[in-house]
Amino acid sequence: MASLQDKHRKVRYWLEQMFEGETVPQYEVNETTITVLYDLACKNEAVNKDTRLLLEDLGQKAEEYNAEARRLSRTLRSVGLTPESLTKTGTTALSTLVGTAQTLELKNTSTTSYLLAMKDISQTALDVEDSRREEQHLSKELLRKTTTAMAHLNAIQRDEESLDQREKMNGPDLEKKAQTAVFLQNKAAEYRNSLRQLRGQLEDSGVDSSLYHHKLVNQAEELDKKREKIADLKAQLDSYHSLPPDISLARVKIEEAKRELAGLEEEINRKLEMMTL
Repeated sequence: MASLQDKHRKVRYWLEQMFEGETVPQYEVNETTITVLYDLACKNEAVNKDTRLLLEDLGQKAEEYNAEARRLSRTLRSVGLTPESLTKTGTTALSTLVGTAQTLELKNTSTTSYLLAMKDISQTALDVEDSRREEQHLSKELLRKTTTAMAHLNAIQRDEESLDQREKMNGPDLEKKAQTAVFLQNKAAEYRNSLRQLRGQLEDSGVDSSLYHHKLVNQAEELDKKREKIADLKAQLDSYHSLPPDISLARVKIEEAKRELAGLEEEINRKLEMMTL
């Protein structure tokens, strides 16, 4: 790797060549500046080398073309054809052939070279036409997709506007319902707390569990069943009035029914007393 001093010498030499004897402008001598100028000098040297090689190649090709032109000129003169002997039409045709050859970048002006070049151009034209049709197809497809997307976008925008309007209209109602829901939730929590407290107080006071609501509901249902049974017994008792004249048997049946009825009434009264405690 070149040292900073070697880089500086090369930069100085390169700048002197660039300005060709003129005064080289002042520049700051530090590592950054020298490194940048050194890189520029190396790149410029590489470009100059490539340019010299290219010029040498072009000079060699020019000599080859000139030699071929001299050979063709001698050949034409040997058969009596010189540029001066050509008619205006011939000169125009020759110029056209030369221009065409240059346009087609032909190495020579043989018929085969022209035909091959024209074939390449025709194939290129066909490829371009195929590419153009494919691009048109893609453009139509993109246009169709774009139109569909715009329609969907417009529909979404309309839906969004409709939702915004509904939100504005239903906003106060929803807010009121939300406040009501919060109020009901708070009340439900209060009722649950109160219910737990009341249950605790009932348990602490030693209240008989038979006086709880569900117990009383069950007892009321049993009471209704007893009443229905009493009604059936009364109906049976009423039917005894139509008994046959055998009075002794009728009295026995009546007494049995009365005792059963009295027992049921006593049980009903006891239930009622328990419910009123």
